[in-house]
Amino acid sequence: MSARALPTTLYLAVLISVLLVLVGCSKNSATMAVSKTAGNEEETVQALEATGSVPEATVGASPEEETIPKTEATVETSPFTDAPQARGGGREGADGVLAVRFGKHEGYERTVIDLGAGDQAAWQVPEWNLSSPAGDGLLRVNFPSVDSTQVSDGTFDSPMLKDFHVVRAPEGGMFVDIVSEEAFTYRVLELRKPARLVVDFAPAPAANLSTPPPLTGGNTVVTEPRTVTTASKTLTVSGYSRNPEASNDIVVLDSTGKEIVREAVQSNDWTQTWGYFETTLDVPAFYGKGKLKVGAASPRDGRFEGVRLRLIEGG
Repeated sequence: MSARALPTTLYLAVLISVLLVLVGCSKNSATMAVSKTAGNEEETVQALEATGSVPEATVGASPEEETIPKTEATVETSPFTDAPQARGGGREGADGVLAVRFGKHEGYERTVIDLGAGDQAAWQVPEWNLSSPAGDGLLRVNFPSVDSTQVSDGTFDSPMLKDFHVVRAPEGGMFVDIVSEEAFTYRVLELRKPARLVVDFAPAPAANLSTPPPLTGGNTVVTEPRTVTTASKTLTVSGYSRNPEASNDIVVLDSTGKEIVREAVQSNDWTQTWGYFETTLDVPAFYGKGKLKVGAASPRDGRFEGVRLRLIEGG
């Protein structure tokens, strides 16, 4: 090898070495960047979970943060209301409830009703109407065109909201009852693609419930009556249940414990979800304090399971 060729050879060797080092650094940098990003995402999720800002999936859905698209983000600034009625939706849309989800946010709590067509997410929220009587611990969202559900009930990890039930409505369709143990205001938003109805709840300042939440016992929920009631000739009893064979026993006892009224009432579902029932009893006069029992015999030991409520004779 000539003396003139040596520097060129050394130059090429040095150049190749530099290029190899740069490639190696580039690969290491890319690996470090991916690892760092993944680590940050994991840390972020852990931090959100620790603060409780990631909604808990009550049933039927994954615990994902509910993101409101910018074009539909008015709910974040919309005022809360105590209006007793609200309505919305379209004629064509979902025909089933897929899930009911819950999340805690600063100053309010969010419920999300996921709506579907069959077992798939729907694109549009169907017709709905909402009732929230003043001072009542119950908010009901009725979906006239919905005839199926993949979730029947669940509880909320919340000091304010208690639970929900999906019920087959007596007029057709289904309704979702959301129960609060505190007075509240609310706001509603429809989301499309996929179809969701969002209902946010905020505590009502300086307000107490004038009507307590529905009464629950066993597989029975009684929505009327809910407090000590005067039985004056007639007494209307309504609610929903999942008792075997959709059978509900409604019994009135007088002050001595003697049974003076017994009626068997069928609810309109019990296999897929909660079934609605309602009846008006003819109550004979009695003196003193009586008792109303609504429920069914336990399939295990035959004992009564359900709701018990005091009655006052009305003559």
